[in-house]
Amino acid sequence: MSFKTTCPYCGVGCGIEISRTGSSLKLIGDKDSPVNQGMLCIKGQTLLETVGSDDDRLLVPSTGSWSSAIKRISEAFKNTPKDSIALYLSGQMLMEDLYVAKKFAHAYGIKNLESNSRLCMYSTVAANNRAYGSDIVPVSYDDIYQAETVFIIGSNTADCHPIVFNHIKKSKAFVVCVDVYKSTTAKRSDLFIQVEPGQDMVLIDDLVNQSWFKDKKTLSVYSQGLTQSTDATDKVNALINAHIKTGNINKPGCGVLSLTGQCNAMGGREIGIKTQDLTATEFFSTDQIKTLWVMATNPAHSMINYRQFETLIVSDFTKTLTTQDADIVLPACSWSEQTGHQKNSERRYLEQNAFLPPAGESKPDWEIICLVAKELGLEGFDYAHADEIWAEMDIDQTWTSNIQVREVPVEINTPEREYGSSINNGRLLAQWHGMSRTGKSETLNKMTQENSAMVSIHHITNTELFKDKEVELDKYSKQPCFKG
Repeated sequence: MSFKTTCPYCGVGCGIEISRTGSSLKLIGDKDSPVNQGMLCIKGQTLLETVGSDDDRLLVPSTGSWSSAIKRISEAFKNTPKDSIALYLSGQMLMEDLYVAKKFAHAYGIKNLESNSRLCMYSTVAANNRAYGSDIVPVSYDDIYQAETVFIIGSNTADCHPIVFNHIKKSKAFVVCVDVYKSTTAKRSDLFIQVEPGQDMVLIDDLVNQSWFKDKKTLSVYSQGLTQSTDATDKVNALINAHIKTGNINKPGCGVLSLTGQCNAMGGREIGIKTQDLTATEFFSTDQIKTLWVMATNPAHSMINYRQFETLIVSDFTKTLTTQDADIVLPACSWSEQTGHQKNSERRYLEQNAFLPPAGESKPDWEIICLVAKELGLEGFDYAHADEIWAEMDIDQTWTSNIQVREVPVEINTPEREYGSSINNGRLLAQWHGMSRTGKSETLNKMTQENSAMVSIHHITNTELFKDKEVELDKYSKQPCFKG
């Protein structure tokens, strides 16, 4: 018997085939997947080492039962002013989970609804809206094979999105990498351009003068090295402008592709998980939020201004720094136990299918939200299965490799800035985020080698990394970046 599903790590969206013989499971890349064509990175290959139960797996609610946990959450919500309640979601949640969370927030009157994917993606959303008129990703992985030049900036693609980099190296394109240190991607590129921290805008502005950019069909690829920075929206718009000015847009092999860090970060964008009044950072830096419900993420590790709350509720599949700090902990299903959909970096809707039963008393995120909604007397949360939610969402799944966009450069007025000493930080090939999943793999832990040229964000919290640093919000997206 075999099952097909989708990898839960980065936004590439690799297809996986699980086969079962008796009680034994085997995992391989799905050769029929148009995304990875059977290829898997080392994290995807070792996924079976991370499933099941271990000493850190959450199996029952911290209150002892689901009924007592749901009642306590309901009481906390009722006793907290609605503008002091917040839901902090994650790009690791499925489309169905995010939809039900947003529906619940609207039904109960909660305005403070955010996803951790805002921290890395909303400068891209703002830039796309300025350039194209809406949040459009006009290119796809197919363009890699039609490009003559692939320009990589702000992304260690070889380590962080290995299957995309495999496509790049399988293509005939000339690969140019820009970074502040010689990353794995830089070492495997045809041309490496090293820049000083904060000088990437100067280089982007000069792209129109580079023959390998202006005289070739060029596809630009970027990630959080560009978008988690001061003036991030302007930088993305400057890159799009360079494509418009050189005619490298609206043609096969041409355009700008952002690589998302979480499996369903694009899904959060699709559904519109975004607070109007507060940013994700401000959930943690202001005193307005009294009751916070965190789902499928670990802000105690990743949030620079992490603080204590009157009531902290956390849904997760394993113990983390955040669950250790929580007042109420709810056991959520893990990747292998969840069915639903995610949306990858090139806009494809992909299926995730459960192949193991829920461990202990764990439940899918959408079901947990529905239990709270019904306890609060809300109607419309009587779903029996995830497919009922998907049907209600009624999403058009039509996919095209290219989308035509307008070609009008955006005016950019970036202020002059002085940059002092800097810290290079990034991800490692064998680990992912705070290692709540990859840390369970013996193979990955043995493979992990920290790079002396940068600080591993897997092994240090943002509170430690950015101690005594100032936070600045990007003027267009309100995405946080760090000064000093």
